[in-house]
Amino acid sequence: MKSMTGFGRCELAEKGVIVGLQASSVNRKNLEVICSLPKDLQQLERKVQEKVRAVASRGRFQFSIEVRVDGQEQGGLPSDEQLDRAIERLKAVADRYGAPFSVDAQLLVQVARLIEDEAAEFPSEVVEDLLLRCVDAVLVDLIAMRELEGEALLKDLTERRQRLAALVAQVKELAPGMVDKYRENLFSRLEQAGLEFDLGDERVLREIALFADRCDISEEITRLDSHLDQFDQLLAKSEPVGRPLEFLLQEVGREINTSGSKASSIEVSKLVLEMKNELERIREQVANVE
Repeated sequence: MKSMTGFGRCELAEKGVIVGLQASSVNRKNLEVICSLPKDLQQLERKVQEKVRAVASRGRFQFSIEVRVDGQEQGGLPSDEQLDRAIERLKAVADRYGAPFSVDAQLLVQVARLIEDEAAEFPSEVVEDLLLRCVDAVLVDLIAMRELEGEALLKDLTERRQRLAALVAQVKELAPGMVDKYRENLFSRLEQAGLEFDLGDERVLREIALFADRCDISEEITRLDSHLDQFDQLLAKSEPVGRPLEFLLQEVGREINTSGSKASSIEVSKLVLEMKNELERIREQVANVE
């Protein structure tokens, strides 16, 4: 089992070019890949998506990429050395043509822009190779984190499944007694009202039979047992099980709600409420299962 939460980071350098990549993933019903690529590298987005699809079936993956020249400042601004070299070259050209030359703020801004534009032109083949290698490395770390988180999820879901099964077992034990308790309460109310009746009166027996039919939750309990068995089978699988688990929990919730609407026993109603609370906790965890 894997979680949908993960993080990875990688930085590679070659031929004076540095590529830094950071990736994170969070839960989503489907697979979504978002790449913040520089304009000149947007054609690589499809390749990044293909690599993600090869290792994940759902979740929101977000990639943040930075490409820079070795020695260039992190913020993208030219270094003092780069500015000095550019100014010296411009002054030499001006002297050669006998043109007046002075340095002011406007010239510095124009030179900085020229240097930035020049630095932004990276060798495409080198950048592409570094970027895809970074993606591979980042995905290895990210998937490893998702697997580690998945182990914790599996342990928690197994424990919560056992708690839910224990509650179902208690309901199964108490359910048959609901009819007997109703019969006793009915006879008690009739006696308190001072009404004469025969224990074999057809009308009384019919009332008890109708109640027994209305409050019978044996089918719901049987289906709950079956759903919990399927839950165990899904937890044991190695492939992604998030979607089938979510569907199965919908069916579990339907049976629990039906059982609650039929229950006439305070004890059973309390157990059904506990079952609903435990089911909600399981749903919250399953929402992050791949």
